[in-house]
Amino acid sequence: MTEKLRLNLVTPEKQLLENEEVDFVALPALLGEMGILPGHVDMLVQLGMGSLRYKKGGAESEFAVLGGFVEIVENTVNVFAEGADLAEEIDEEAENQKIKAAKASLSNKDADIDFELAEMELKQSIARMKVKRRRH
Repeated sequence: MTEKLRLNLVTPEKQLLENEEVDFVALPALLGEMGILPGHVDMLVQLGMGSLRYKKGGAESEFAVLGGFVEIVENTVNVFAEGADLAEEIDEEAENQKIKAAKASLSNKDADIDFELAEMELKQSIARMKVKRRRH
């Protein structure tokens, strides 16, 4: 039998994957994309914003993840994400509206807004849109 990885994906709201047996995981580590195969060395990695993909048999699934960290221990990949959305469930129109609103907020220097929050919302929506567009 071919060795597999067990993948868990958890956000503060819910567990999205639990002990999913997969062949390969690619994720957005803070300093660049990282691939994980069975037998990978144990480590803790800071998660950036972007695409978390995994292969199971011939099928590939994808989530947009929004920061957090990943623990790799004995062929188990535990992803603790600040937020995650399945690519197929991302609402393209809603994300486009969020991008427009965040850009408008950031361009209004005189407004009493939280620029860090607006910038974070913009980055999150852009990350979701990149994942959504990869699936088309």
